[in-house]
Amino acid sequence: MLARLERYRQYPAASRLRGDEGTVYLSLRVDREGRVLAARLSRGSGHPTLDQAALDTAYRAAPLPRIPEGLPDTLELAVPVEYFLDA
Repeated sequence: MLARLERYRQYPAASRLRGDEGTVYLSLRVDREGRVLAARLSRGSGHPTLDQAALDTAYRAAPLPRIPEGLPDTLELAVPVEYFLDA
């Protein structure tokens, strides 16, 4: 799932120009088919633009991988979305 989110993560141009960096922690609720039912910040980066970009990533990446058989039909997951400029 993290690999799929990474493929759809976009670093906002304005944040990149300002040098904003940080990790956004999202709480995602997904159904068996990988649809994102809800996404919210569990801890922001301190930069509202990065926080919104992370939320957008969750919906852009949907559907996420299916929930394996034997697990509940919906899961609540905590995932990090990182924004760091190359040094």
